[in-house]
Amino acid sequence: MIYLIEKIRTYLISRSRKQKAMLLALSDITILNLNFAFALLVLVFFYSENYESLSRSFPLLGLYFLSFELSEIILVTFFSCSVIGFLNGYKSLFRSVNVNDLIGGARTFGVMTSSILLFLIYGLKTGNFFESFKFSLNHLLFLIFYTLILRSIAYRFVTNRTSINHIPILIYGAGQAGRETAASLSQNEKYEVIGFIDDDKKLKNFSILGFKVLGNLHSIAKIKNNNHKLLVIMAMVNISTKDRRRIISALERDEVKVKTIPINYGSLETKLSIENISIGDLIDRQTSKLDSLLIKKNILGQNILITGAGGSIGSEITNIVASLEPKKIICIDSSEYNLYRLKENFKSYKNIHNMDFVLRDIRNTENIDAILKKEKINTFYHAAAYKHVPILETDDNFIAALENNFFATFDLCKIASKNKVKNFTLISTDKAVNPTNVMGASKRLAELSLQAFQKKLENETCFSIVRFGNVLNSSGSVVPLFWNQILSGGPVTVTHEDVNRFFMTIEEASSLVIQANAMSEGGEVFLLDMGNPIKIKNLAERMIRLSGNSVAKDDKDNGIKIIYSGLRPGEKLYEELLLSNDPLETSHPKIKKGIEKYFELEKVINLKNQLRIYCEESNLKKANSLISNFVEGYNK
Repeated sequence: MIYLIEKIRTYLISRSRKQKAMLLALSDITILNLNFAFALLVLVFFYSENYESLSRSFPLLGLYFLSFELSEIILVTFFSCSVIGFLNGYKSLFRSVNVNDLIGGARTFGVMTSSILLFLIYGLKTGNFFESFKFSLNHLLFLIFYTLILRSIAYRFVTNRTSINHIPILIYGAGQAGRETAASLSQNEKYEVIGFIDDDKKLKNFSILGFKVLGNLHSIAKIKNNNHKLLVIMAMVNISTKDRRRIISALERDEVKVKTIPINYGSLETKLSIENISIGDLIDRQTSKLDSLLIKKNILGQNILITGAGGSIGSEITNIVASLEPKKIICIDSSEYNLYRLKENFKSYKNIHNMDFVLRDIRNTENIDAILKKEKINTFYHAAAYKHVPILETDDNFIAALENNFFATFDLCKIASKNKVKNFTLISTDKAVNPTNVMGASKRLAELSLQAFQKKLENETCFSIVRFGNVLNSSGSVVPLFWNQILSGGPVTVTHEDVNRFFMTIEEASSLVIQANAMSEGGEVFLLDMGNPIKIKNLAERMIRLSGNSVAKDDKDNGIKIIYSGLRPGEKLYEELLLSNDPLETSHPKIKKGIEKYFELEKVINLKNQLRIYCEESNLKKANSLISNFVEGYNK
């Protein structure tokens, strides 16, 4: 039965617009005439003084034409439907139809028009306007009643989801964002909006857009019992981080699947979309406030160059810099697709003419040198790097890691110093501390390059390093991987039960990089306060529960299982941010600095030259041995 109903509903919805308009018009014609006949019968049998003679003189069907000719009935019907059509009553789309389309507005005028015409025709023909009034009033009242009942049934039939495959949706938040979300999702055949949830108790049982407010946060568990595939959409924009985390934690305990609209929805740049909750909501971390003086110091009115501009950190630095009124921004990336995507994001940017998107490999320092000369770059953010540890651990990619992360950075420092770039900041990583992999070692060598050039005589460039851990949802983060694995039904792969990492949002990390650049006096290793490390296992478990699943304890459970694949080549259980354990405070509470061991420029030059020889000879053993003399903790 359900299958048949769904098939009929799908058939109706799939008709052309002309066919749908014809169906609506036909239903109006039928209702108008049936009700006309019924109203006339009521008048004759209950109100007319001549009932006995009339009932003998006219058979039942003949009563329909007792006081009206067929042409008059057709005229009234045609005129009433024309009024409805003139008021766009037949232009509603079945997919987005609402109660007002079916029983309000245009149809109210159509119904009133038919009753008024019948009143005039009956009164003029019989001369009895009092009886005509009774008849037209009966007609109007019955027509309104039938329209309400039949059209409401039609509305429920057209809009209700009868298939068990449709996903039941609860909209958390009955404000403007929630209403817009409900209106959007109700047009999607995949979903069935079953109501709103709101913490305002006064709204309970109120109906919004035809959907009832079913209660508050505590009502969701009960609702889920009747809707096992329940999906909660968080549609609140004016809510504190603390309250968001409280709600998400409660939903996690109930193992309810949760998605959200963008937190900044409502701004001109942000469209309504449904996405996974921000993993930042899962971290008990207070984001830092921007220091307006620091953030603008080396940006306002300056020429800025950003390498790796299409990457996770590079693109966010570009976004922030673009909002701080620079003179010009040069965005460099070796990936055509990343550069294209970055440029597309700035299509609506009012100063797009002050941005250049340059496809270059940072190892081609002659081209970069030409750009520095031509554009007179003031501030240089070096975010380009090879960073995927397992890929770089292979012998084939060992040389590429050194060339891109060390050799190229050294050469960029050289041309920046030569061109008297005012500020040069390297985006580094916690993996550079006591590294067990070539990625971390090559980044530590890059740090040593900046420190060496800082100490060079006649150097006018302020070199600085900003070191931090994992950024959430970056291209190298486990978060997108986990979401994909959960969507596929699992299992979720974690390398080790005890592995942990520091985490920070891309937005916060990028803003702190810019502020650290402004604080630099030369040679510092800035350390961003990453908070407490997070166990990857715990992160995976939270994401599984917030996908509406349980964490499977064994193969018999129906939930999603976590499997431990073992540490990958070069991977550590724990990451560190400092070589020394006594970081210095700065004027910014989230930024610390360490003054660490460095080597004179001549020694770093000799290291670079010797490593290049070993790379040309593919003598990785000697290369690793040499690196271990300069990079503390590296022993391969």
